[in-house]
Amino acid sequence: GDWEPGSVLCVLTFNIDPVAWKHISTPADGFGYKVVQWNPNSLLISAPLEQYEQNRRGKVYKCQVGGSDCKALSITVPSQGINMSLGLSMTKDPMSSKAMVCGPTIPRECKTITTYNGMCFQIEQSLSVGSAVPSSLEECPGQTDIAFLLDGSGSVNPTDFVRMKTFVKDLISPFLERDTRFALAQYSGYCQIHFKFTDNVDISQVDKISQQGGGTYTAAAITKVVQEIFNSEEHRKRILIVITDGQSHDSPKLKNAASEAEKKNIIRFAIGVGRAFRTSSAMEELNTIASSPSNKHVFQVGSFEALNQIKDTLQSSIFPIEGSLTNGESIKMEMAQEGFSAAYLPLEGYLLGSVGAFQWRGAYLEYKRSTIKATPQQSQKMEPDSYMGYSMAVARTRFRQLTILGAPRFNHTGRVVVFYSNEKPIEIGAYFGAEICVVDLENDFYTDLVLISAPMFKDKDREGLVFVCTINTLLVCTFNAEMTLKGAAGIIGRFGTSLAPLPDLNVDGFNDLAVGAPLENNGQGSVYIFHGSSNGIRKIYSQRISGSDVQSGLMFFGLSISPSSLDMSLDSLPDLAVGSKGAVIILRSRPIVTVTTEVFFSPSKISTKSSSCNTPHKNTAKVCFTMTKKTAEATKGQARVNYTLTLDVTRQAPNYRAYYNSQDKIRKKTETVPVFQKSCWTNSVFSLFQGCPDDALNELSNELDFTFEGIQFSGGLSPSLSPQSRTTSYHPLGFEINCGTDNNCVDNLKVDFNFTGSLEMKVGIDDVLNVTVSVESLEENSYNSRVIVTYPAGLSFRKFTTIQGRVECNSMDSEHGVTPGQSDCVINKPIFRSNSKVCSTHNLIITTSCRTVEKRANPTATAGVCSICCGNNAHSLSSELFREKKIGVKYSIYVLITRHEDSTQYIKFTAGKNDLQKHVKQSFVVVNYVRDFNLTVIIKVPMKLGDKSIWADQNSIQIPGCHRDKNEGPISTDFVYKLKKDSILDCSVATCGVFMCNVFIRKDAHNSFNISGNLSSGWIEQIGLESAQFSLVSTATLAYDRNQYIYFSSDSKNNPHFQTIETQVEVYTEVNFTKEIIGGAVGGLFLLALITAGLYKAGFFKSHYKQMMNDASGDMPGNDGEAALAE
Repeated sequence: GDWEPGSVLCVLTFNIDPVAWKHISTPADGFGYKVVQWNPNSLLISAPLEQYEQNRRGKVYKCQVGGSDCKALSITVPSQGINMSLGLSMTKDPMSSKAMVCGPTIPRECKTITTYNGMCFQIEQSLSVGSAVPSSLEECPGQTDIAFLLDGSGSVNPTDFVRMKTFVKDLISPFLERDTRFALAQYSGYCQIHFKFTDNVDISQVDKISQQGGGTYTAAAITKVVQEIFNSEEHRKRILIVITDGQSHDSPKLKNAASEAEKKNIIRFAIGVGRAFRTSSAMEELNTIASSPSNKHVFQVGSFEALNQIKDTLQSSIFPIEGSLTNGESIKMEMAQEGFSAAYLPLEGYLLGSVGAFQWRGAYLEYKRSTIKATPQQSQKMEPDSYMGYSMAVARTRFRQLTILGAPRFNHTGRVVVFYSNEKPIEIGAYFGAEICVVDLENDFYTDLVLISAPMFKDKDREGLVFVCTINTLLVCTFNAEMTLKGAAGIIGRFGTSLAPLPDLNVDGFNDLAVGAPLENNGQGSVYIFHGSSNGIRKIYSQRISGSDVQSGLMFFGLSISPSSLDMSLDSLPDLAVGSKGAVIILRSRPIVTVTTEVFFSPSKISTKSSSCNTPHKNTAKVCFTMTKKTAEATKGQARVNYTLTLDVTRQAPNYRAYYNSQDKIRKKTETVPVFQKSCWTNSVFSLFQGCPDDALNELSNELDFTFEGIQFSGGLSPSLSPQSRTTSYHPLGFEINCGTDNNCVDNLKVDFNFTGSLEMKVGIDDVLNVTVSVESLEENSYNSRVIVTYPAGLSFRKFTTIQGRVECNSMDSEHGVTPGQSDCVINKPIFRSNSKVCSTHNLIITTSCRTVEKRANPTATAGVCSICCGNNAHSLSSELFREKKIGVKYSIYVLITRHEDSTQYIKFTAGKNDLQKHVKQSFVVVNYVRDFNLTVIIKVPMKLGDKSIWADQNSIQIPGCHRDKNEGPISTDFVYKLKKDSILDCSVATCGVFMCNVFIRKDAHNSFNISGNLSSGWIEQIGLESAQFSLVSTATLAYDRNQYIYFSSDSKNNPHFQTIETQVEVYTEVNFTKEIIGGAVGGLFLLALITAGLYKAGFFKSHYKQMMNDASGDMPGNDGEAALAE
């Protein structure tokens, strides 16, 4: 029968052979501390601790790969290069094949301090060694001369003069053990020098000095001290301290005296004692005497007793000068240790790290061809003891050059400083900086990554981290777990002690990285291999090479790694040189291969002619492996392949359709595959069932899985599988498809659909939209045919119902309104036969709250789309595989208009009076319940009856937020008849003002519209009624886009709400009570007269008067009265 292939690429093991190919060692101390692959035949290996003479330490050896001996390079070390630890740093220029080796520990004994400097030597390609750089060591810090000039004038109290001498003794005591000389003079009218720098002076001699007395001539005294005491030309620092209690008598000469001192580089301190210096002129004298800036060189105290208060401050001002260079600044390069690290520049020159510069803040020196003495470059933000320059690398980008220096002791956590060309340095990061390595991932000569290690970083189960920093125009370090490399968990070993870029070991197009961890496994050490990728360095290491596996007895394996990896074994593969304690190990990289798998079946198709599903027949599988090399080496190789072929892998027992025997569908074998050859093996015959109609297009998926084990060939290497290879592949075995004599199925399908039951979709009113889909097959069979119904967001699939044929659907609604919903339906699977038809109804739920239909499609229509997809290779030209139809969309709204409770309900007017006014307010409230939309509220207000205005000022009738439209005339012109009949004053009898209120109303919002004004009585008289009661009726209704919205109502008309407000207006006749009042008043008076006359005739008024007179007579005075009064 025929053979049907299925092929795929297949995976990897390790890239470095973990067995020592070469072991190179010598008994020299520190051998292996640094290693450089010099050329394919030899290495340069340093032994910085080798003490080969009493004052000479450190050697560099050239070791042949094929030989057994190592020879020390002949390097002429200057006589000053004492115990320099040559080889403590060593690097190679990848562009010119030169190397730089340095010894940064040269001590120099000065009188007060031991300095430490360094020297470096460039090794040319011919192994000739250049002269030392720098060519000489820094000079010892200069010695110091301090002279005191004391004011001995008569204004100074003798007791205070003694205090002044005591202050001088206390001040110079800390300097007696240093290389410092003293002189002392006093002045008044003249200057007397008591002892000079050359005199062997004991401090007790200060007590014997007697005060002169007299005037104060400060300028003359300074001039004499400058000329006679500071007359030596020796390279010493010079300090003059002047103590005075008042203004001088020769102050005009002070500027010349100070200028003469300045010419001799004399640093001057002025101390003013007493009240005299409270004046500005006296303070100006002190400023003239002292060096600049005056705030650091002028001191003032209130009395001689207070001199001790400034002693400490003055001493701290003198101390830095006493141990500094001539310009008065702190120590710069005396402890620099030049060459502690080194790096080559991309084009020309090199850089030397100087960790001890500037009080161990650190710096670097840049040397080019014309450089005689390099200027140290530093960062002003570094703190003392930061050790900047401990490690160093140079990165080259398309835009600029970056100099990157590690300062691992900055703030006890570490920092990295990046210097840009002609720009201020920037500082990044923490916990790191011990080693720096640059990586060019893509071999384009531009740096892509900077690796920065922190080998002493402590984690809960590890020691050491390596941070990965990316480079574009700047250096970007992100300190998170995704941008760090770690060693194996649970192992403490200073991971990151050494870093080295590697070539592309796994042949994936990106260079790789090696990381040393020399203290792992109790000091035996390890090296980790990390693969590069398009995103940088892969976080998980691909290989961990343990020193104990490489060779027994190794210690500190991974202490150093060569920065270049050359082919030293002549097999066209790069080799890795790794330093350890006393030895260097060369490891070979393995050849990389790919494996292609193929499976051929015979017969190549399963027959579908039989209608029985239970009749088995035989088939055979042939498995083939082809191994090819990705690397360039020409050696031969083999691999052991253990493979498993699983039949019908997607089916589980008892439903699988193929088996070998006894219902077993798995077969395992082990074979040997040679390189550059296709190797094939035929498996045992297996049985499979005949194809049932349901399986006609449901092929068997057969899985081939294998493991790869390289076999060592001559030379000891075994191949590794490429990471681009896969060890699992799938190989289908399909069924026969009957497509006529031309074996090409051409179907003719027609798809159509309709919206059932409605001409438009009413969102919020209708619940379901029904779509009926039909598909016809008119010519040859169609295989695995599917119909796809696409519907917009806002519709949600509910169910489908099959009307004719067999239909199976899976649906997915729109996600967040971004994509349309879709129902994917298989029809008459697997064969949609000729002259057949299928029909189905799809129920789509209309979501009431979703607005995405309106937003993403035509606001008045939504589209439904049906398309056909099938397994046939060709379709008839008359096929109709796509259909699109639209249905109108309207969104339900529900808005109510109500009358506000504060609307005026009743007023009244007196008939016959036409100039009366009453205030009337009518308020409508509009409430929206369903959705936000644009709405127009139309309010109509009666304005005019006949030719009479209903309102006192109809132009003042305005509704806030609305504009007034044209007035609307009455329907009936005979308003008198209609009002007498109905008593309703509305727009049917009156001319009405029309107000249009356009609003965008939110869901659940309330909007109020107020009609307010004074109603006039002038329109009432023309009706001709003395008394009546009328209803003043204003109306409100809604207008909106009826093409987009539909009003939700219980009836089928869907008309919007209509609301009226009525105010009752009563007219009544006024009543006249004048006659009644006059009649009542006259009658009352007449009645009063009658009552008065009656009382008079009855004697009422007379008898009462007489009684009053009698009572008055009885009370006249007499004797009795007097007696009584006397009593």
